[in-house]
Amino acid sequence: AFLQRLRLTVNEDKTQVTTSEELTDGQADYLLLDARGRPLAVIEAKRFKKDAYSAKGQAESYARSLNAPFVFLSNGDTTYFWDYQEADARQVDSFFTRIDLERRAALKKQRRSLSAIPIPERIYFHGEELSVRPYQRNCLTAIDKAIESKRRKLLIEMATGTGKTLTIALQIKRLFQAGVVQRVLFLCDRIELAKQAKEDTFDDCLSEYPSVLLTGGKRSKEGQVVVGTLPTIQGQIGPGGFSSGYFDLVITDECHRSIYSKYRDLLTHFDAIHIGLTATPNPGKYEYVNNLERRLIRNTYLFFNCWNP
Repeated sequence: AFLQRLRLTVNEDKTQVTTSEELTDGQADYLLLDARGRPLAVIEAKRFKKDAYSAKGQAESYARSLNAPFVFLSNGDTTYFWDYQEADARQVDSFFTRIDLERRAALKKQRRSLSAIPIPERIYFHGEELSVRPYQRNCLTAIDKAIESKRRKLLIEMATGTGKTLTIALQIKRLFQAGVVQRVLFLCDRIELAKQAKEDTFDDCLSEYPSVLLTGGKRSKEGQVVVGTLPTIQGQIGPGGFSSGYFDLVITDECHRSIYSKYRDLLTHFDAIHIGLTATPNPGKYEYVNNLERRLIRNTYLFFNCWNP
């Protein structure tokens, strides 16, 4: 199972991977290489019944010796990705492609602090000069703080009509400018919402960053911003589609309708910063909502690691 998953990742291109890389202090099981033959990731393989995570220390030693920026830990059933200079290893659905790893390695070198990217006070939107509202600026500041502290799941609650999509578009632009992300997925549960987000907001606010709208089973990997419906994107994950490492940022609109439905596996497929957008009421009023709303609120907060009953 391990070798099958690895072959799917490298597409049978033997120039992408070497086996049993000899080192002074041991032997790396597999080594993924970039297009110029330089180390990208050490893969430490364990037997099926062994805990893959337990190989962290050994794998990090190999990666540092080889100057490989990333590590994968796998026992054929469970796989972890580890950017050992940034954060702890985290479980992923699959190995990343060479392009995914090359892109992430480049982002590491060019990334700037978000504090170096000013939050605008005024913007031009649809030909008009608009003020960025204080609550929108506060929201952007809070996102900056969370991302700089290495949080990878964020939940934004803003009332309907207060400009959630415009606010997140301003943040996407700043994340691009800081080199924090390069590819963004914006998920909606309905075609109408996806079209509205792209045509009314992203095409204007993010005009210098190409975007593409995917609906109805269309397939495309063009565009730095991909706007798609949940069923369309779900049909494009896996071999030949969007890999686990393809997107750096995944934004889910009206996330309380998606997190714990049949599309939860779609969200967990992507190893990315996840931001949920919702107008769901604060659970401080928990006693006044019905059972369905109670479950949706709880599950949404749990997914984004901010449930505090």
